[in-house]
Amino acid sequence: MKKSYLIFPLLLGLGGCVTAADKNISLENGPPVTTISTPYDTLIRCVAEQNVMRGSWAVGEILDQTGKVAVETDGTGRFLSQGAGDMMQTTLLHAGAETTVNRRDPRPVLMEIQWGLRQAKAFKPMDYYITGSINTLDFLPGAAAEVTIAGIGPRYRQHRAIVGLDLHLTDARTTEVISAINISKQIFAEEAGFGIGRFFGTTLVDFDINGGNREPLQLSLRSMLQYSLYKMLSRQHPHLKTACQPIIDHIEGVEDREEQSAKARDKKHLIRQMPDQQAG
Repeated sequence: MKKSYLIFPLLLGLGGCVTAADKNISLENGPPVTTISTPYDTLIRCVAEQNVMRGSWAVGEILDQTGKVAVETDGTGRFLSQGAGDMMQTTLLHAGAETTVNRRDPRPVLMEIQWGLRQAKAFKPMDYYITGSINTLDFLPGAAAEVTIAGIGPRYRQHRAIVGLDLHLTDARTTEVISAINISKQIFAEEAGFGIGRFFGTTLVDFDINGGNREPLQLSLRSMLQYSLYKMLSRQHPHLKTACQPIIDHIEGVEDREEQSAKARDKKHLIRQMPDQQAG
């Protein structure tokens, strides 16, 4: 009988959350809608200020070639966004491209040409275009630690994945690949928790609290595309690196392995020269 007294108030509480089938439930207001931003937005603004993207620019296919698919109870889908090309086209506009022509979906234009509403010669040709693929998605072995004394203790888990892509900048007038880049990024996730599981008399008390932190995968992909555009342009315009590299140096998590390799080669070269100078 005592248990029924406890269940009755609980059912009354649940009744406030349940609505009749012919009634709409009230919707909660979540966080506001905002524009997408990354740590590399400042870098792209710096590129725009240098005014190096002369001519007409376009984006071709930037495909997900990882072959990795997530299979879950809610359905099957790919781990990575299939909209990398659209992300890059937005980046071109923000980077100050003199003209950006849309080659992402030519079907509306082709339809109007077929209907005789437009002439194909009237469209602006592209001077440069970017293509590529996301071709690396490797899940690294995770690590975990847990300490339990008398059923009480903390735990910690860490997971990592590597995402890699290759991009090519092509001169549309000659089809010459004038710049190429391959970059990768580690995606980090962690989980920490604390649990209690023990008997108090004849009663088992099981209490658990945990929290996690995971780097957003698709937002990281956008950052990689922004960084890739800067790297390809800086190879064609060396002064761009002089103007914008300080921004890269202040972004946490950026590791320019090409620059590190060049410094290592210079250091080895100096070390080799020192014995000759001392002998002379």
